[in-house]
Amino acid sequence: MSEQPTDTPGDWRRRRRRGGAARPAPQTIPETTAAASEVTETAESEVEVTSRTLFNFIEPTLNVIAGFGAPLVISGIIALVVGATLVAFVGSMRLYGFIILGFGASLIGLVGLISLSSVFAAFISRTGRYGVNSLIMLAAFLGIVIVANFVSFENNNRIDVTATNQFSLSDRTKQLLDNLEQEVEVIAFYKVENPSGDLSALTREIKVEETFREFEAARASKFHSEFVDPDVSPQRVAQYFGTTPVAFVNESIVVKLMGSDNVDVIQPRDPDYSRLEQKLVSSILLVTGQEQKAVYFITGHGERNINSRADDADGYSAVRDGLEQDNYRVDTLRWAATDDDVTVPDDAALLVIARPVDELPDSQAQVLDLYLRGRKADGTERREAGRVIFLGDPDTPDTFRQFFASWGVIVGNGYIRDLDASLPGDPHTLRLDPINLQDLPGDLVASIPREVLETLLEITAPKGDSLDLVLMPGAAPLQIIDDGTGLRQPVPLAFTTTNSYMIEDTERTEPRTDPDDQPDAVGPFTPVTYIRALGPVGQPPPSNPESVSENQIANLLVLGDSDFIANSFYSRGSGADLFLNSVNHLVGDHSLVSLRPKVITTRELNLDKNAFNFVRFSSWLFLPGLMGLLAAFVWWVRR
Repeated sequence: MSEQPTDTPGDWRRRRRRGGAARPAPQTIPETTAAASEVTETAESEVEVTSRTLFNFIEPTLNVIAGFGAPLVISGIIALVVGATLVAFVGSMRLYGFIILGFGASLIGLVGLISLSSVFAAFISRTGRYGVNSLIMLAAFLGIVIVANFVSFENNNRIDVTATNQFSLSDRTKQLLDNLEQEVEVIAFYKVENPSGDLSALTREIKVEETFREFEAARASKFHSEFVDPDVSPQRVAQYFGTTPVAFVNESIVVKLMGSDNVDVIQPRDPDYSRLEQKLVSSILLVTGQEQKAVYFITGHGERNINSRADDADGYSAVRDGLEQDNYRVDTLRWAATDDDVTVPDDAALLVIARPVDELPDSQAQVLDLYLRGRKADGTERREAGRVIFLGDPDTPDTFRQFFASWGVIVGNGYIRDLDASLPGDPHTLRLDPINLQDLPGDLVASIPREVLETLLEITAPKGDSLDLVLMPGAAPLQIIDDGTGLRQPVPLAFTTTNSYMIEDTERTEPRTDPDDQPDAVGPFTPVTYIRALGPVGQPPPSNPESVSENQIANLLVLGDSDFIANSFYSRGSGADLFLNSVNHLVGDHSLVSLRPKVITTRELNLDKNAFNFVRFSSWLFLPGLMGLLAAFVWWVRR
């Protein structure tokens, strides 16, 4: 009998073929091995128990966070948006914005870590790949847009498509702005509320805004503009205008050199603001110190000497110093009595004639007349009409009297003796009190034209501070000529009392009041008069008064005394302030450059009924119909 092979204990295949899955015979394991195995199993069991305990502690919290994943992600996105808004637009809360940004990013990151497998699955899946591709394309598109905008902002160009280039600055203005090295700030004082509904004021404000926008577009880094409501910001008004009433501050423009005290004020005397660009350019030239307005003192007829020594009692060196301190360029213009070929410099902002003692030749009177009319000696037009200050005396030469009489002011032959206001101990010296608007009745002030009130404020009460007494030794009275044409607007700046007289004999101090003994003329008189004139006496009025611009109006200041600003009187009273304020007012609107005014044209599209219907219905139906046809074509191609 053959021997059958003995089944080994580990041969489970043979046991299965014999019809049973017998349990293998136990094997004998050495005791040392069994002990080591038992120790290992015990250690692994302890580690596994410890790991399960920590995970079991964290797992519920992670499950709760994962359960609220969507709300947390939405909250994180909202936090990112809010934080970015605070950082970008609210400088005072920028720190809180960064904190909120960090909080939002933390929320989104936490949910992403907990659901990391879902995140990977979302990106790896087919839909996720499409989403990632879309995000990459969106980021690329945004990057292109940002780069294109950056390039366009750094290299912008404005095109004026109007026929007359009404929205373009002149080449002179562009050159000034290109060469500007210091920053200039322009502040426009305009009331926000317009209860009267004045459309002209609204039009002027829009004009100012457009002009400022053009200047900033040309040089945004050096030109800065701001609009201030004088009713809301009284402290800003006081900074530049003192206690001047707000009604006279409205529509004023302050041009200031940043980091400096150089300030120039533009007053709204041009109702259409046709010369606004010209005024802004002049103000920028002034505050930056590039140019100065020139004041010329005419000599050659025995006038006062501005180059005299300081100890010369009759000299005008103190006046010259005062004008130079106000940033004017002061020079002399010599017109010899025998010189017939005289001219007025093109840059002359003001001519001053101080106490002439010789006669005025006819040729020179003609040149002076043309200057006031705004014309040169050869008949060509000047930049604007002239400005003249004349300081006379009781013994003013007749030719000078006749010239200023032709412009509406007669200089008297005597001096004013005011029994109530003359200086005690010196009856020839007049104590003159300039007009103070605060002392006038309200109904009288309301009846005075605005131009007159502005003149009074700027000369007799600059920044709201009224002048003190002005001492005038031997002042001659002035008389205004009214020919009924309305070409001249006189503004008396001061009056004597009713107990004043005009005495022709300068040696006599007591007035004559007896009717039988040639009595002296009785006051009140005015020795100081400012005149705005469109032409001399006898000239016919313009056919269209509305077409007259501000630069066609001559400005004259006539004073019946010249001693009150001489070196011996310059520091006594407010005579120097009266003269300097008058100069500031006269040359305040003088332009240092000549710029062509903008021509505003209105172009209308006139259509008949058929053309109007075509434009209307085509605009209503053409574009929507075209879009519908394109949509139908796309549907047909992709159906």
